[in-house]
Amino acid sequence: MGEKTIVALGTPPGESAIALVRLSGDEAVAIADRMMDGAESWESHLTHKRIIKDHNGEALDDVIAVVMRGPNSYTGEDVVEISCHGSMHIVSALIEEAMWLGAVVAPPGEFTKRAFLNGKIDLAQAEAVADLISSETKLQRSVALKHLRGGLSKRVRNIEEKLLAQLSLVEISIDFSTEEIETYSNGELTETSRTIRKELEDLISSKLAGRKLRNGIKITLTGPRNAGKSSIYNMLLGEERAIVSHIPGTTRDILRERIHINGFTYYIEDTAGIAEAESEIEAKGISVGIEAAAAADMALFVIDGSVEPEESVYELAGRLNKKRKLIVINKKDLGLKIGRKEVQEITGADSVIEVSALTSEGFDQLKEWIYRNTVSAEVGKVVNEKIAVNSRQAVALQRTMEALARMEEGVSAGQPAEILSIELREATAACGEITGRSITEDLLGNIFSKFCVGK
Repeated sequence: MGEKTIVALGTPPGESAIALVRLSGDEAVAIADRMMDGAESWESHLTHKRIIKDHNGEALDDVIAVVMRGPNSYTGEDVVEISCHGSMHIVSALIEEAMWLGAVVAPPGEFTKRAFLNGKIDLAQAEAVADLISSETKLQRSVALKHLRGGLSKRVRNIEEKLLAQLSLVEISIDFSTEEIETYSNGELTETSRTIRKELEDLISSKLAGRKLRNGIKITLTGPRNAGKSSIYNMLLGEERAIVSHIPGTTRDILRERIHINGFTYYIEDTAGIAEAESEIEAKGISVGIEAAAAADMALFVIDGSVEPEESVYELAGRLNKKRKLIVINKKDLGLKIGRKEVQEITGADSVIEVSALTSEGFDQLKEWIYRNTVSAEVGKVVNEKIAVNSRQAVALQRTMEALARMEEGVSAGQPAEILSIELREATAACGEITGRSITEDLLGNIFSKFCVGK
C-alpha cells in the first residue's frame, strides 16, 4: 500500500458554474465506487455522468467523473476527478464524504509532489507548475510552459552528463591506480570544467530577470504635495483609483495596484506628499511613503513643473538612490517653469522626463523608461530562450560553479585524483538539486509548501 489517498478542491474556492474535486491514491477508485456505483469497472480516461451519493444513500449532486488509472495519470497513482456544480456547499459535501470513506485532505502541492516522487516530472518541472498557475502575462506563461516541457531540465541534465563522464574517468584512475589504463587528462578535465562554467554562468544570468518576472517590480511614486502623483498613478493604471484633488495632503496612505508592461508585472504605489505634517496621521503617511520609496525597485520623484520648485524639493530628490530613481516633471500642459537639464544639474539625477497627467503627453516614454531601467539587460535572453532560473536553482548552480573552480585550482596545484573527485562529486550533487536527482526531504517539503491546495 502506498501513502494515504488524498482529496482536494482543484479549482478556486467560491461560487462558480463548475468545480473540480480530485482524489489520488491507492483507494481513490474504491472511494469513488462507493460514491458512484460501478466506478471500479470504468475504463480509464473516459468520462461518466453519475448521481453522486453519500454513505446514507442521499444524492449530493449530478456530476461528470473520470477515472485515470496509474501510472498513466498526473500523479502516477490512481486519480479520480469529479466535476460538480460550483456550490461550496456541494464541494464541501463531496470532500467530507471522501474523507468519511478514508481519504485525507491534501496539503498544499501534494498532487504535484507525488507526481515528482513517482517520476512523472522532475523538480524543475514541478516548480514550473506553480509558475504557470500564477502567470498573469503571455511572457510569464511562455517561460513557465517551456520549463514545464523540460527546457531547463534538458540543459541541466546535459551539464550533469558531462560532469558524470569526467567523474567516472577520475574515479577509474583511483580504482585502477596501479594498472596501465587510460583515464582522465588534466587538460581535458580543465577544459570541460571551463566550458561547463560558461554554461552555468549563462543560466545564472537569467536569475534577476526571472525573479522580476515571477515576483514583479515595485515602483513607488513620491515627491512633494500637489505635484500630481495621484494623477500619474491613475494614468499609469489606466483608470481612476486614487482620489485627485487640489487640496494638499489628499493621499494619506499607500495605494497599490498592478499593471503589466511587456510581459512583466509592476506594482505601482502612490504615497502621501512629502511636506510639514499637519497631523499625526499625515505624518505617519509621509513616513511610510518615504520608507516605501527607499525599498522600491524604482522611485518616481514627481515635481510640479508649472511652478518654481522650492530648494527643499531638490534636497528631497537628491536623497534618493541615483540609480533607482527617475524625476518626473509633471503639468507640462500648464507650461514648465523649469526644464529637464536644469533639474539634472541641480539634483544630479541621470534621468528626468517631462509629462502631463492631464493630456497623457509623455506617458508612452515614461512606461518605456520604466521597463528599460527596471528589467535586467538579460531580458532579451529570457524572451528569446524562455529560460529563467529561480533563486533556489541559481544557488544550486552557483555551488556547482564554485566546486568546479576549486577543482580547476586543484588540477593546477597538482592535487591527487581523490581530491578532484570530491569537488566533482560536489558539483554533480549541486547540479542535481535542480531536477531533484539529489535533494533533501526538508528542501522538498519547503518547495511544495508554496503551492496552492489541490495542485
